[in-house]
Amino acid sequence: MDNKEMMQRITDKVGREKGIELVLQAYNTELITTWLSRLEPGKPLGGPKRHDHLGDALKRVAELCELTAGM
Repeated sequence: MDNKEMMQRITDKVGREKGIELVLQAYNTELITTWLSRLEPGKPLGGPKRHDHLGDALKRVAELCELTAGM
């Protein structure tokens, strides 16, 4: 499933505005997690890795929507 399809599923479940807000918060969490992991002492520094932060954020929110759909 691509990012557009995941976003459509999210907005179908929670609405456009709430979906955007949830994905934005998850995206910020993905970025902060990446930054913090680079600051950990004793962790070897490798070359920069390209992460799909938006894709990861969409997956997190879509999974949450699926989990709460039955509630």
